[in-house]
Amino acid sequence: MFNYKVVRELNYSNKQMFDLIIDVEKYPEFLPWCKSTNVYEKKTNIFYSDMEIGFSIVKESFTSKVTSINSEKILSEAISGPFNKMNNIWDIKSINKNKCEITLNIEFDFKSFLLKNLMGKLFEVASIRMIEAFEDRANYLYNDN
Repeated sequence: MFNYKVVRELNYSNKQMFDLIIDVEKYPEFLPWCKSTNVYEKKTNIFYSDMEIGFSIVKESFTSKVTSINSEKILSEAISGPFNKMNNIWDIKSINKNKCEITLNIEFDFKSFLLKNLMGKLFEVASIRMIEAFEDRANYLYNDN
């Protein structure tokens, strides 16, 4: 099982970062390993997302249940696909109106020994780079160009 946790202070409001993180449909635009997404069964604070991820010639698809809590927490839990377990937990805390603290917890474990060996290390690197990709996206969306 791989576990990763990162905490960052960002010069964006908690609402800006929540809106960015919850917008799963846009992930293929800025997460290089995310090839496609399909969001469905949207309710007030829960939706489902099919996502295809890929590195080089290896591609996998999975379905996640995404739950948001008071615009402060987002939990994405894989419910089908190549994982025994895969959770991304985002905590978003306001510091002031233009600054927030983001905590990202990622844990995953592949079902297949072959996938674990083939994609495990790549997925670890992608997990570590994920917060940077979101920060870069926030810079692109919210800074004056």
